[in-house]
Amino acid sequence: MNFLRTIWRIIHKQIILPFQESYAPIHEVCLGTTVGLLWSMTPLVGVQMYLGLGTWLILRLFRIRFYLPIAIAMIWITNPVTVPFFYSLFYWLGKHVLLLFGVPYQQISFDTLLAISKESESMDLISGLYHWTIFLFDKMGLPMFIGGFAFGIPLALLGYPITYRLLNTYRARRAQEEGISLQEWELKHVRKDVGLFATKTQ
Repeated sequence: MNFLRTIWRIIHKQIILPFQESYAPIHEVCLGTTVGLLWSMTPLVGVQMYLGLGTWLILRLFRIRFYLPIAIAMIWITNPVTVPFFYSLFYWLGKHVLLLFGVPYQQISFDTLLAISKESESMDLISGLYHWTIFLFDKMGLPMFIGGFAFGIPLALLGYPITYRLLNTYRARRAQEEGISLQEWELKHVRKDVGLFATKTQ
């Protein structure tokens, strides 16, 4: 029971609170969920946050914005505690996708995956990414990579409408508590600028 309470506290702090405390435009929060989920479901633990930040910077060049703290919160779904579960899932799913299309692959042990993950995390960004890339294409082959995207892309796409509905409901409830409409609440609280240096509407 204490274990479940601990897990709930972690989920509440790392995932739920960033949504509830966000005053970014709702579509930017939803896009943050999508980007974060996409990167979190890749076998690149240790560099996922850098990839999320890189995506944020690149999209800003094209005037496309998403709420970075939400993306980071989603990326943290795959962490040292949950990695064994997700890596097993990715490998299993990727193996079956390759079998379905008749693509040969190399069998590897799960202990090898954990060892490579720990080695990559102990390195700097470039070295860790290079180490993972060599392992992905030389030792591990395709199953993990294919499985991660086969699972992550649908999940990321679902993340947008689910986030929209849940956050819209939460903000409507907050507006009702203040005795105003949702539109009035958004005008009062939602930020005009979204990013690292954001300001609230006065």
